Amino acid sequence: MTAIEVWTDAAAYRAAVAELAPRLRPGRGVDAIRVVEGRGAWWDRLVDAAAFVVDEPAPAPAAAHERLALIAAPVVVMRRRLRPDVVADAIDPASSPRHVVVDAWGGRTDAATLLRDAFGWARALAGGPLGIVDRADTTTATTIALRGTGGIGVSVTRAIGGGVGGALVATALGPRRVEVRVDSASPLAEVAFDDDQGRRIQPVRRESPERLALRRILEAVESGAALSDLDELAADDTVIPPCSG
Repeated sequence: MTAIEVWTDAAAYRAAVAELAPRLRPGRGVDAIRVVEGRGAWWDRLVDAAAFVVDEPAPAPAAAHERLALIAAPVVVMRRRLRPDVVADAIDPASSPRHVVVDAWGGRTDAATLLRDAFGWARALAGGPLGIVDRADTTTATTIALRGTGGIGVSVTRAIGGGVGGALVATALGPRRVEVRVDSASPLAEVAFDDDQGRRIQPVRRESPERLALRRILEAVESGAALSDLDELAADDTVIPPCSG
């Protein structure tokens, strides 16, 4: 087995590379997986590698997403508040929700990405694209009413306070109640189901986000499977008003 190189200077990703040896090893060859920090115009840095991991991307404008849609290389987007394994734990294929509510709160510096991730949870729990019905924005809060496939009602609120980081609670209401709690102060998200059989809490996902991201991109490179991360990011970025911080 030939190890695939990973181009990164981030300590957490280098530790994840070591955990995934011998399938991965550090390196900067043209066939490497490149880890791109999501600050600034991160989309301009998706060059000179065979595959990419974008870590906590800043909101991207529509023009950037048009360029990203042309990238042929596989791309994994790591959003710690919207981990794909936690999303999979929260989706109940046997029960369709009738209403989805997401409440988020956090500091001003992370307000835009927090709103985007709250919208992402609403989209995931509703099971498809969302259309905005009404919206109200103030300097300290955003409230959005949406409609999902099949007429599912959705509401997303985000409050801005002091401090840094953010947290959210996403709830899907239907024959079975699904509740997701995510807090940037804790690496562990909680997913719980409530129905006539009582309350069941899903086992906590303890894999580091860096290892998860590298494992997903490695599997995509090896199998050739398509990834939907950039499409989902583009859909969620539409909720952020232009020039929003």
